[in-house]
Amino acid sequence: MSVSAKVFSPKEWKVALISDATNAGSTGIGSTMLQLDVDSIGMPSLNPNQVLDVRSGAGRTFKDEDFFQDNVLRVVEISLSGTLHSDAAHKQLLQNITNNTSSENGIVATNHTGTDQRYGDNVSNNCSSLTLVVQPSDVTNQQALEFFGCVVTSFAISADANSEGGRYKFSATLQTGKKPDLASTATPTITPYLNTDMPTLSNGSGIRTMGKEVVLNTFTTTIEHPAVFSGLTTSGYEVVGRGAEIAVTTETQVKYDANTKTMINDYDTQTAANTSDSFVIINNNAFGINIDNAVYTNVALSEGDMMMLDVALKSVDNGTNPLITVDVTS
Repeated sequence: MSVSAKVFSPKEWKVALISDATNAGSTGIGSTMLQLDVDSIGMPSLNPNQVLDVRSGAGRTFKDEDFFQDNVLRVVEISLSGTLHSDAAHKQLLQNITNNTSSENGIVATNHTGTDQRYGDNVSNNCSSLTLVVQPSDVTNQQALEFFGCVVTSFAISADANSEGGRYKFSATLQTGKKPDLASTATPTITPYLNTDMPTLSNGSGIRTMGKEVVLNTFTTTIEHPAVFSGLTTSGYEVVGRGAEIAVTTETQVKYDANTKTMINDYDTQTAANTSDSFVIINNNAFGINIDNAVYTNVALSEGDMMMLDVALKSVDNGTNPLITVDVTS
């Protein structure tokens, strides 16, 4: 085999997803997939099980017969980040972690328990199991990476008023307990994202932090819901469940002024959760955020061109209100 002259740019790969018809079903390749607007293509963590220990024998070296590798019972993790869009693709990341359907807002309801799934069964809703593909531009000289049965374990929404006009950004972590196809040459139809549906801070209104009207500089709201895999099959784990807690946290930077001057003392002396407008950005159908109940986890002065406050919050379940509502439906 002679040396190949082909050269590829890192920007020639796409990341796309689709809801599975069955959990971990191979619906992605050959179906119309939806493209995510990612900053770059990061290598997934494949995490094969390897045993590289030196065994008893002649000398003190690692022998060929000592080597063992298993790529079935392992958890594969994919991390993504990019620009957020108010479209079906990006909404599915949110709706997967909150266990909502594509026609619902992203809501972590009071006493949320998540959904346990058996791979191969019909999905509980159309966002409960995802197929994600890292698709190259030329499957003759490249190979696609396809990951079945993914669940989102972390999803963050962020924006900075001083960067890119306050465009919303996202980051997400997905995991699967199924053996991926890392040598696919299929060519699914991929619907691209648009440049006309990006939420921005300038479209937000009614901004509140811990019940106070604030001048917002930046924010990051993160939903974390770990996955737990169990059971045995020849293609990976059999069951995926969710961990002990779904947590919602927010970190925001606001202007230090007459409205926010008490926040440092409020943090130090709090004895219970704030119960109204703990973090609110009204952005209708475009990832608006409403958190009713929260506690401070940190407040600190932040020096810059003007004095700011870095404020960190954790959402609290009061038995009535959702932990968070993210407005993504009309």
